[in-house]
Amino acid sequence: MIKEILLAAFVGGILGLGITGGYVTLQNKNISAKDNQKAIVTEPTLIPTQSQSLITTDNPTIDSIKIDSPEDDSLISSSKTNINGVTNPNSHIIIATSTQSFIGQSDNQGKFSIPVSLENGLNIIKVSSINQDNIQKDTQINVTYSTAKI
Repeated sequence: MIKEILLAAFVGGILGLGITGGYVTLQNKNISAKDNQKAIVTEPTLIPTQSQSLITTDNPTIDSIKIDSPEDDSLISSSKTNINGVTNPNSHIIIATSTQSFIGQSDNQGKFSIPVSLENGLNIIKVSSINQDNIQKDTQINVTYSTAKI
């Protein structure tokens, strides 16, 4: 009887380790696959012409989102403000706070201005831009809303 108990414990331990090892391996593969998904950015290309001179052709793109106002870690005394910035032209802009989301679009020059409502205290604002090629860029700013007199 002791042999059967030891055999059952041994087989159970091996099965448990095998299942746990398989799960950890699968999770590591999923994490590394997500890390390998990078946006492809094309660099300006030099093209020789018939006279052997080189001309530069480049596709003007912005690699990120630049928030012009409000500044990161700023103190604001109004519950309503506009998030102004620049990103790729004609991109969808999604602004998320802890309680609300706001949606807008950048213009032909990539500029955007989207009105948002702030909560009292610290507001962590995530700004996402999704361009026409479905490539997403994210940034985050912290804005504190307070009506206290300083």
